[in-house]
Amino acid sequence: MDKLKELTLGEKIIVAAAVVLFIDSFLPWYSIDISIFHYSRNGWQAPNSFLSVVAILLGIAMAAQVLVSRLGTVDMPDRMGSLGWGMVHLIAGGVAFLFVVIKWLNNTDFTAYGLYLGLICTAALAFGGFTVAKERGEFPATRGTGGTPGGPSI
Repeated sequence: MDKLKELTLGEKIIVAAAVVLFIDSFLPWYSIDISIFHYSRNGWQAPNSFLSVVAILLGIAMAAQVLVSRLGTVDMPDRMGSLGWGMVHLIAGGVAFLFVVIKWLNNTDFTAYGLYLGLICTAALAFGGFTVAKERGEFPATRGTGGTPGGPSI
């Protein structure tokens, strides 16, 4: 439990949003009620489920990377190619949010509360990635300055 307290704010946002998104993926994203007939689909079964499944899996992968690198005994590289993990999380969270927005725009007639919660969770994933990138000074304006624009170079 003490290691969970060591997570930065951005990492906590990513993990919390991914957990809520995973739980939300089993709630109704689409539903139709006609008289006595009720039909609903969750994030895994939703019409054209490819986009929602990818968004959910991106959230799970983001949380897994944070938890394994910070709480596990596995040595993860500081960067993934030329990008730091904060930028990777920002991009992955942005893609997940974009995919859920596309799902919502494709069918706004029968959406249920699960889809809206999915929108909030994926937006939180992107914000968590932004926060991690900002905390680590990975944006081009802050790169090499220790995280403060205009600060001394390291």
